[in-house]
Amino acid sequence: MLAQGTRRAHTDRMSLTKAAGLAAAAVAGVGAHDLLQRKHSLLRNFPVIGHGRYLIEAIGPELRQYIVAGNDEERPFSRDQRRWIYTSAKGTNNYFGFGTDNNLESATNYAVIKHRTFAGPTPRLTRTPARSSRCRAPR
Repeated sequence: MLAQGTRRAHTDRMSLTKAAGLAAAAVAGVGAHDLLQRKHSLLRNFPVIGHGRYLIEAIGPELRQYIVAGNDEERPFSRDQRRWIYTSAKGTNNYFGFGTDNNLESATNYAVIKHRTFAGPTPRLTRTPARSSRCRAPR
């Protein structure tokens, strides 16, 4: 019975060692690929760790929604301007969707036109007769 328990513990340690070896080999493979590639200088200078930066950039909107700042609060450039600069520098498509994150309804100097699907009754216009005592000059 003791031999069976010892054999099981040895097998567990061996499978754990194999898993750790496979993980180390995977990290070494990613590092070698990062060092040899020419597309991203960040990955070439900081192999393996550079992927963390891209991961955080990918989940950035979710983090900023609750934790940090909005898209327009950073200085000297907003996040949208920085995104346009990065894509232009890479030579990729720098056209982004139409729209804004800003609250234009409470901002000054923005004309906001609101539409209604089902309009209510039109207000009655009261006209003053041409020769009324309320009229200043006759027509």
